[in-house]
Amino acid sequence: MTNASKNDGQYAGFLPPFFHDRPDVDDVMIKTWAVGDGLVDHSVPEIPALLSLFFDLVAPAAQRSGVTGFAMLWLDRHPHEEPGWRLSLGHVGTVDDLELAVAKPLARLGGTAKLAEFETENWHVTRPLWRKRAEPVKLVFWGDFARHARAVLGHGDGSGFYQPLGAGLRSDHVAASLPLLEDMLGEPFLVNGMGFEDALRLGIALGRAHLIESWIEAGGMEKEPYFRPMRIWHQAWLSYALIDPAVASLAMSGQPPMPALDFSGTATPDARRKALDDVSAWLTTVFFNDEHPALRNAFVAGVQNAVWLDSDLQQYVQPQQRAEILQGLMPYCRWFLAMALYNHLGNLASGTAREDQSEFYAALVDTLPELAPLSDLATQRDIEQHIIRVDAARAASAFDTLVLPFCDLLMPRRSFDAARA
Repeated sequence: MTNASKNDGQYAGFLPPFFHDRPDVDDVMIKTWAVGDGLVDHSVPEIPALLSLFFDLVAPAAQRSGVTGFAMLWLDRHPHEEPGWRLSLGHVGTVDDLELAVAKPLARLGGTAKLAEFETENWHVTRPLWRKRAEPVKLVFWGDFARHARAVLGHGDGSGFYQPLGAGLRSDHVAASLPLLEDMLGEPFLVNGMGFEDALRLGIALGRAHLIESWIEAGGMEKEPYFRPMRIWHQAWLSYALIDPAVASLAMSGQPPMPALDFSGTATPDARRKALDDVSAWLTTVFFNDEHPALRNAFVAGVQNAVWLDSDLQQYVQPQQRAEILQGLMPYCRWFLAMALYNHLGNLASGTAREDQSEFYAALVDTLPELAPLSDLATQRDIEQHIIRVDAARAASAFDTLVLPFCDLLMPRRSFDAARA
């Protein structure tokens, strides 16, 4: 079998495949320019002809160079700055290689428009910038990214397993491409079944989406330009988070089909919120019940504490609100930690604890020394008493980096009948 036919086989079934050649996201460099003069207001203008021409030329030029990357055109919607066009070019490799691969179309654009360098960073650093400011307008891929995007978006069952297509968007619409970019560069989701952190991330995505819809509604029309990019990005995050559970549900007999999110440009807050409510009910029915208390509680904690668990959203709350959110998070933090300790210390007592679990526990104790006196002889009351001694601020700071991965290491995963290729 040739390499080409092997590659085609990845897309043979009804399940969308993983992007197998996932690059290290720290090695994906993204260079952004401000193009032309600032805009007079926040209304959405037509794409300038010179930028349209650039997008016609850039993918073929990069393809000829044999590289992998993407180009995104976006409107900068920062509320306190002059709005304007921004062009981001992403490349798996160095910045020098990026500029070499697209040198001709970039030189042609620079000869007809004013280009000012805006930022040069890797994916991890640039993505939060886009979250806060960008209204994506056009997105094209080349190389391995383009091959994967064409195969997934052109799949005969694409609308059944891919949220934006299921909501009726064309495959070349930017709102359909954004979740695909997340899928190729983000963290793998639902590897070997649904785990503890997967359930939490689903809850965070859903909670964030509901919060943003509330903020849009409360802000009124004068705040709409500010919230517009957040609305677009939260749909991308949410659809990305839901792709795998939706796929897995296809192979679960007797389960209802997943409701589609409302991606239309003219969608009202009521219509979008109704779609989110339907998705919430679907998730609760299909995936979260008393058979899987760890997943259910992780999901609920993510929904209720979406702001605290997403650092990009914390900037929008007042100090008093942050304190209240932190206090609301603590019962979950303590519950998760207690459950993990019950499991781990029980495994130690029975001699079934794995080496990687013991190493992670040692790192946890280094950060939270109040847990050091606990041993394999500890009772449930001992565990709870030692957890209570950990103050809220330090417990919260250890939550993302230690508590959640430790829980994920110990909690059983929920297996599905279907698995992505």
